[in-house]
Amino acid sequence: MDLSRILAANIDGRTQNTRYRQSQFQKLQSTLVAHIADIQDAILSDSGHTRAEVRAEIVLALQELRAHYSGLSLEKDLQVEYRIARGKDNPDGTRGVGIVYIVPSPHTLFYSAMSALSAALAAGNCIVLELPQTTGMLPALLRNILPEALDQDTFAITSQKPDASFLAKALVVVQTGGSYPGLVSPSDLRVVAIVDRTGDVAQAAQEMVAARFALGGRSPYSPDVVFVHEFAMKPFVEAVITHASKYLAGENGAARSLTRRSSRSILMEAVKKDRSARVLVSGSNWGVVEVQDRQSPLLKKKIEEKILLVHPVTSLDDAIDTNTETLAATYAFAAPSSAKYLTQFIDAHISWVNHAPSHMLIGPALPRNTPPTQTRYTKSQFEVPRPQLITPVSSSVDTILGGTSKADQLWRDAIAPLPSTKQRPGFKIGFFEQGIITGGLITLGSLVATVSTVGYYVWILVRG
Repeated sequence: MDLSRILAANIDGRTQNTRYRQSQFQKLQSTLVAHIADIQDAILSDSGHTRAEVRAEIVLALQELRAHYSGLSLEKDLQVEYRIARGKDNPDGTRGVGIVYIVPSPHTLFYSAMSALSAALAAGNCIVLELPQTTGMLPALLRNILPEALDQDTFAITSQKPDASFLAKALVVVQTGGSYPGLVSPSDLRVVAIVDRTGDVAQAAQEMVAARFALGGRSPYSPDVVFVHEFAMKPFVEAVITHASKYLAGENGAARSLTRRSSRSILMEAVKKDRSARVLVSGSNWGVVEVQDRQSPLLKKKIEEKILLVHPVTSLDDAIDTNTETLAATYAFAAPSSAKYLTQFIDAHISWVNHAPSHMLIGPALPRNTPPTQTRYTKSQFEVPRPQLITPVSSSVDTILGGTSKADQLWRDAIAPLPSTKQRPGFKIGFFEQGIITGGLITLGSLVATVSTVGYYVWILVRG
């Protein structure tokens, strides 16, 4: 696809105009609302999600669009723009990165695309959205309606990745994982949950069943395995089976068999072949499986089905030692002190303690090394700093280079010791010190015993 119009629009800077951005938001929102029934039907057809789940995805997407639009203010932007003209510094000046290239996640595609697109639009960027040619209804629908809503000079949809020279000029947003420069969601990394005996086991079971089975089990934040303290395993499994019972029926209430297996489930076939795996309960397309062998490959897989894996651990340290790789997320159900210990020593991009936020199951994982906010992406992630300073600032360098009388004092201040921490002196016995002391005590004890024995026999000899 020819993206020369995008390059030209980026050069002329039309997207930096606040009124232009507001107008684009207005057209986008009205177009989406006009096609809302078609969007809902397309998502239902492509995903197989329930109607409630589809409505939740659409509502969340439109809420993010509204939030980014509400953050735009012409009055504020004009004040910032004319700071220098009024003789004031503009230290927090920014502008859009220019071009944003978005690779949306196929999971909840509508929200995934809209969350990144609306943030990039709010920051004032030209946008290219990658939608590969598939048989899905939603990608085809978006190809038709989005160009109606957005300026075709500043927005484009492509089915093939552009060449490297174009991508080098863009901020690339990848929601499918991998190692790329730009905003990359760690969607290919695993998610684990730890249920300690100090936590609310019933609540943990309810939330983990919902997080695993909702949205087809394909959310990047669905738990791939739940590590349960061995003393809490029985009540946890019982609670899981209780909460999973609602999945025995479809939306129309038709009952499903407990023993029926889904021929489409690749993972269930792997479970059958794994002798350490025991199916606790299952339905036509879901299951709860206990994996007993720590070396089972099931514990290393990224799960994308409605199958909940559980595995016993003996302690908090055992759970930590079992999870040594970097994770996309951790759920910790434990007392606050135990949860602090778990989340401190398990390396995860984000950790949730004693809850699983349902809205995070929709859309892509948060980009690496970014904190959670009200929206999945922030406007600032699609901006670059461009400060403008008018007020001169004197520094010690001017004083030293000017050879003034204060130069020597600045030198003395620079080489002076750092202030004391005011920590009271203490005596700490480390590993090596402990070994020396132990060895010394053993030697001293042996010497005392030897002298005492020799002295005793000398005393007996003298007496005799």
